[in-house]
This record gives sequence, structure tokens and C-alpha cells, in this order.
Amino acid sequence: MSGFTSSFLSASSFLSSFLSSFFVPFLSFFLSAFSFSAFSYSGLIDQLEFEGYSTSEATYAADNCGSDWNEQAAKSAASYLSFTAFSQDGLIDQLEYEGFTQSQAEYGVEHSYSDSKTQALNSANSYLSFSAFSYSGLISQLEYEGYSTEDATYAADNCGADWNEQAAKSAANYLSFTSFSRSGLIDQLEYEGFTREQAEYGVKQNGY
Repeated sequence: MSGFTSSFLSASSFLSSFLSSFFVPFLSFFLSAFSFSAFSYSGLIDQLEFEGYSTSEATYAADNCGSDWNEQAAKSAASYLSFTAFSQDGLIDQLEYEGFTQSQAEYGVEHSYSDSKTQALNSANSYLSFSAFSYSGLISQLEYEGYSTEDATYAADNCGADWNEQAAKSAANYLSFTSFSRSGLIDQLEYEGFTREQAEYGVKQNGY
């Protein structure tokens, strides 16, 4: 009996040690992770593996953490939208890149995305903060990012850009890395979508 008791106590001690050394910090980690960030199923597994857990342990956690992956996608979408602008298609692509399925990504966007015109306008202002665009060039860039023509046009119409000044800024940018004749620089600006008048203003402001 004493041998059985000793074995039982040893097993209990091992189990207690195992729970305290593995499952308690393990559960603490993924619960704290969900409190400040959103994960897809595969993204959570990758994160746990990065933390040193085996694939089987990480998969077990993802399978048993009780997460609603649709809601995780919505949380992730809201997080992205809190600091930058996205088209709906662009945000879906980003969520899929993070490991969400297409249906989860679509759910996330549907439940976090509000006004596509406002998002397009925010994107337009972001682009204009670091680069020069013509009216048509800005529309094309926004369409490339996944905005509809209607939303992109709305953004270009309401971003408050002075297209003459945008032409001058674009001309200065070209001249910062290569040489142009006056007519060549005008042609380049027109190629970028500026009108003849805007292009001529732009080169004039740069000493041509």
C-alpha cells in the first residue's frame, strides 16, 4: 500500500508540476494574446510556434481556445482601419494574407467597414502627403488599390488638392534625379495626367 501511495503521490506531483510549468503559462499566454490582438486560426498557431510551442501543442490551443474566427477577422479588420485606409477588396486581401479564409475575411470587412468614400478620401490624402499626383493619376492609383471608380473620383474631387501645385511638386521631383528640357518636362507631366496648363505651371515654378 505504501508503494501505491508513493506512486500516486509521485504521479500527482508530476501532474501538478506539469500543469504549473506548461498549461498555466500556456493558457495565460494565449488568453493575454487575444486580449490585445486578433488572430486567424493559422496565425495563432504560427504565433504559438514562434513562442516555442510544438505544432501539436499550438494546434491543440487553436482548436480548443473557443475563438470565433469570424469575430477575430472583424476585430483584425477594425484594427487595420484604426490606423490606415483600405478599400474593401484591399482589406479582404490583407485579412486573407493574415490567414483568414475568404468567408471569414468577407465577414470581417462586412462587420467593420463603414463608408467606402471616406476610406478612399483618407487613402487619397495619405498618398498626397508623400507624393504628387495629377487628378486622373490619383483616381487611377485609388482604383489600383481596389476602390471603385465612383469612390476614387469622389476622393479626387474632395481631397482639396491644388493640381497646379501638384504639377509643380511632380516637376521638382523629376528634376531632383534627372535632367529635362522644358518641353520634355511638360510632356512628362502631361503623360502623368496633368493638363497642358497645369504642366506649364509646374515647369514655370521650377525655373523653366
